[in-house]
Amino acid sequence: MSLSVLKQRYIALMLFFIDYKVLILCFTILVTVISGSILIEKTIFNGVGFTSVGIFNSLLPSLILFLLFIVSYRVIMGVYFFRTIYIIFLLSSFLACISLYSKYEKVTSEIQKIHSFTGKNVWVTGVVTSRESSNTFLFDSGKGGLGSSLIRFAKYTDLHAGQRCKLSVKVVQPSSFSEFDYKRYLFRKGIYSILDVLEYECKNGGSKPLEIRYSLERVVERAIPEPESSLLIGIMFGSKRVFTDGFNEALRNTGVSHVIAASGYNVALVANGIDVILRRINGRFVNILKIFGILLFSIFSGFSASLIRASTMSSIYFFALFIGRYCNKFSSLLLCITLLMLFNPFLIYDIGFLFSFLSTTGLIFLPSCFEKLIRSKFVKESVLPSVISILFTVPVSILFFGKVSVISVISNILIIPIISGSIFWGLGATLLNFIFPSLKLLFLIPYVQLLIFKYFVQISSNIDMVELSINPYIFGIFIYLSIFIFCLIKYPISSSNYYISRVRYINDRKYC
Repeated sequence: MSLSVLKQRYIALMLFFIDYKVLILCFTILVTVISGSILIEKTIFNGVGFTSVGIFNSLLPSLILFLLFIVSYRVIMGVYFFRTIYIIFLLSSFLACISLYSKYEKVTSEIQKIHSFTGKNVWVTGVVTSRESSNTFLFDSGKGGLGSSLIRFAKYTDLHAGQRCKLSVKVVQPSSFSEFDYKRYLFRKGIYSILDVLEYECKNGGSKPLEIRYSLERVVERAIPEPESSLLIGIMFGSKRVFTDGFNEALRNTGVSHVIAASGYNVALVANGIDVILRRINGRFVNILKIFGILLFSIFSGFSASLIRASTMSSIYFFALFIGRYCNKFSSLLLCITLLMLFNPFLIYDIGFLFSFLSTTGLIFLPSCFEKLIRSKFVKESVLPSVISILFTVPVSILFFGKVSVISVISNILIIPIISGSIFWGLGATLLNFIFPSLKLLFLIPYVQLLIFKYFVQISSNIDMVELSINPYIFGIFIYLSIFIFCLIKYPISSSNYYISRVRYINDRKYC
């Protein structure tokens, strides 16, 4: 492809952006919110006050983006959209600042409350939302209490998600370890205290969705031994499960820990299931039922970051279909991410959320670029999606962990089909055994599949991860810039495309 054609495609993309100004708005909001969240963390967590230099540095990325758009439209296209871009920049800065200020006020208020109770014995009431380890649970005492906290018992305790508890606790502030900044990790998740439990009284009924999920989890636990039962529960419902340290390490080393969580695939299953049940019913109202079903599943699964992204994007898509509008996948994804980041700027630190967003972005654009290069159906449907997902998430993995697994590509290619089958057979067996407890034999297929999964993970985890000394930011920019240029060159566009035609018209007028 010649440079003139590449330039033509870039100009067409810029014309598309100016027609859909919401995309420029979303990009600018995201850049501002990300840099602003870093400033908030430094201010609150590190005790660094707001300074003019700090505020300028937080606004610098959005200023650079602003100048990039201005230069692109003026120099490359020969048009002057300064007023339009300036208004978008001001609007995005206004929305981002409101979001960041709201987050700052909320966090400082909660931390001040925690400080006032630190070292004291108090009574709190709330709901257990998940088990984090054998003796540690995530606990939500609501706005009137201490918010989200970790409750810690002296020994193993048989509690489960969904129970309402009244606790006598000693409030402790989290501390970091020599090799891991645990306090910062919890801070980014909105957890500012650890409650050492002295006395407790718990009963069922704290959260109906979580209680129902626990009942279904018990069905699986009675039918399949560990760790296969926890694997199946994790991939079906997104429940956080406790594995041995060795198996946890093996999952991370092989790059497949992301499969043990509810994600976009589970949301797609919910939507497809409603389609199957209501296949005789046509009409737009089926899309409302899909949105309702996705919302129920999200509540049921505990609203993990990746699930929130998938649920929000799917709901936007089905709502667009309901009102009879075409919905561009990337536009809805970008709008979804922007709304979520405005609601919680610290999502930028959630690796599951980032993996979900980046892999979805890759799966929207990159497969089409390989249409003429790859003929094999197996490669297109099984190999290519896994390679794309890993390609898009490797820079983030290196940024967070400083290393990358050489076996992760092969692991994902081989394991994803197994996981897909396990979800299908596992859900069917779980629901039938919930009604008819004597049908445990139905779990044989998912058990065998997860047995294969377990042994593959254990064997492949022995391959050492590769540590890279390269600057992760430079590496990430290089990877994503290369992908952008590749998509700009290879993405299939008809010669009669509206924006390509507009580029030709602009060029013709320029040289007349």
